[in-house]
Amino acid sequence: MTTILEDLLPRQERTTMAENIYEDIKQLLLSGAIPPGEKLTLRGLADIFGASPMPVRDAVARLVIEGALEMLPNRSVRVFKPSLAEFREIVTLRCCLEGLATACATERLDDETLARIAECVERYEQAGHQEKINTEFVIASNRELHFTLYRVCEMPRLVSMIENIWTQIAPLFALSMSIQERGTEHWESFGHHRRLLEALMRRDPEAARQAVVDDIRDAAIYIESVQVFKEHRER
Repeated sequence: MTTILEDLLPRQERTTMAENIYEDIKQLLLSGAIPPGEKLTLRGLADIFGASPMPVRDAVARLVIEGALEMLPNRSVRVFKPSLAEFREIVTLRCCLEGLATACATERLDDETLARIAECVERYEQAGHQEKINTEFVIASNRELHFTLYRVCEMPRLVSMIENIWTQIAPLFALSMSIQERGTEHWESFGHHRRLLEALMRRDPEAARQAVVDDIRDAAIYIESVQVFKEHRER
């Protein structure tokens, strides 16, 4: 029995390390810290995380399967940067999945969670109206607002699907926010978040769903208008 356990230990250690690296890379993608189209190497990632190549390879392979990273012919990887068609497909999926999560969550929402969402709305607005915008903090505040709501729907597979899509699109979203000419007066999300909060207070699933869908669509319209991605990518 001792021999069997000893044989398993290295595998368990590798699995734990790969899981930690996976979560770390995923958080970097969700925060927008790595721009879309950025190329990464397994060796470079291993150096950053102070790990051997094997768990890094396992973590990257998982993110490739989930669509957040793309494997290149030279075994390096690239942060997913969608074409216009891919972007529009993602927007459609987000409207369907996040709209469903919102409507279901609205019917299960308790007062304590509603108060947390109200705090998130306020925090997002404050962050968005600073003289110098902290993009990473704004993105984190927006993500906390949405996922505090989505998790209430009690559909973990649905929430996991939404999170995977956010991991794919967050770098592009962050890039769009960094464009200087987009002043906070043009952030339609402020109004959509307030409408969402009002709908949640009324426990109105359809109004809440529509506020989230409008938020997604208006952000997509802006991203398309500034052309932060190219229709054709080098492969």
